[in-house]
Parts: sequence; structure tokens; C-alpha cells
Amino acid sequence: MAPKRQEKVKIEDLVNPVAYKSNLQALGFLRNFVAVVAGIVVGICGIVGWHGFIYHFMAQLACVVAMFLKGCTNPTSYFASWNNLLFFGVFSSTTLLSYILFWMIFYNICHVF
Repeated sequence: MAPKRQEKVKIEDLVNPVAYKSNLQALGFLRNFVAVVAGIVVGICGIVGWHGFIYHFMAQLACVVAMFLKGCTNPTSYFASWNNLLFFGVFSSTTLLSYILFWMIFYNICHVF
């Protein structure tokens, strides 16, 4: 009798889709919240032009650091790869437009009116 070959286990077989989706939703919510708060702060500070987008990306980097410090020291346990933790939702239209909206609203409230 020939020994059975062991099949390679794929990452998709080990991931619970409901938990994975919940983790991505939590990360997306955190990114949107950070974008809104960063937009408010940048608007109040009066930053204009392309320099304001630097602060958006710095805030999103701080979001990754916060997730890492909160307990996501091994992102492959919660996400498919590091790329999901680093880049998921950073360039999404919802995050960018929320940032721009609150940036412009608070800039206008504090510096124009």
C-alpha cells in the first residue's frame, strides 16, 4: 500500500470568512474615523495646498501603529497579509473624501468666516 501524499494547506482554508470580513470592517471604520479627525485638525491649523495630504498619510500611518499597539502584533492572524493592514482603505474614495470634506469645512469655519 502506497503512502498518501499530503496536500498543501491553503491560507483560504484556514481563514474564517466572517471573522476576516469583520476585521476588515473594523479597520475600515478606524481609517475613516482617523481621516475625519485628521481633517478637522488640519483644517483648524489652516494648512492649505498639497501639504495637507501629507498629514492624511501620516494619520493613516498612525492608524497602523495604533492597530499594532492594540494587539495586532501578528497581522497574519487577523488579515491575509501585511498589505491589508498597511494599505486597506488608505486610498479609498470614502476615506479621502471624508478627509477633504472635514478639512475644508473646518478651514472655512476657522479662517474664512
